[in-house]
Amino acid sequence: MTTDGSQRTYLYDSHGPRAVDAGQSRTSSRRHQKDSASEDRDGKRSRKPSGHKSSSKSDSGHRRKSSNAQPSGEAPAKPKWELDVIGQPPRVFPLGMEIETSAMVSLRFPSADRAADSGHVDTSRLFAVASLVADTRSGERVPVESGSLTGQKLFDSVHAIPEEHVATMARSQPCRLALGYFTFPGLLVRQYGSYRIRITLVQMPASGSSQQGATSLLAVDSEPIKVERRPTNAPRVHSRANV
Repeated sequence: MTTDGSQRTYLYDSHGPRAVDAGQSRTSSRRHQKDSASEDRDGKRSRKPSGHKSSSKSDSGHRRKSSNAQPSGEAPAKPKWELDVIGQPPRVFPLGMEIETSAMVSLRFPSADRAADSGHVDTSRLFAVASLVADTRSGERVPVESGSLTGQKLFDSVHAIPEEHVATMARSQPCRLALGYFTFPGLLVRQYGSYRIRITLVQMPASGSSQQGATSLLAVDSEPIKVERRPTNAPRVHSRANV
């Protein structure tokens, strides 16, 4: 390749020398470089939205997983104590007649799986107390004065429920775990009137605990009972006046 004063460039090929204007060559070269750079930029632009869209999908998927996930700091729901009267006392009975009532204690879990995996529950610190309450005209229930209710025992610890009853309850109420029952035989109401027998579930403090005294967990009341002055079916005695 040779050049002369007219700024022409001679390219040699099989047909001999071919003159090309040097300025056009440089312009063509610059135009080629510019076009190449433009194509590179266009290629980058065309690739950028594609990559951005992929990132958007990934972010969207991440947000969906986060929204469905349980908050890391949230504590699982605790089981709740339940107390049910399973032995109702007589609805009407005479003054001086002994009666009996009983209640079952259980735990209700948020799910059947948690109830099945609960394992052994310590009931050694659970007690129940029987007392007497009365309905007021406003619908409230107030405790009756001490001594109005007596009996063989007013406090009781947990008694085990037969296994067949536990299995039956597990099938019918899988979220509920029966722990035992309390019984109060030989109760005697000392005054006639209308009452309810209240059974309160109490938990004693753990050994070595700094807690002072027992904690009342919940209470359940029986159906209304009516204590009459005399037996309902007792014959009346008529006195004859002397004339």
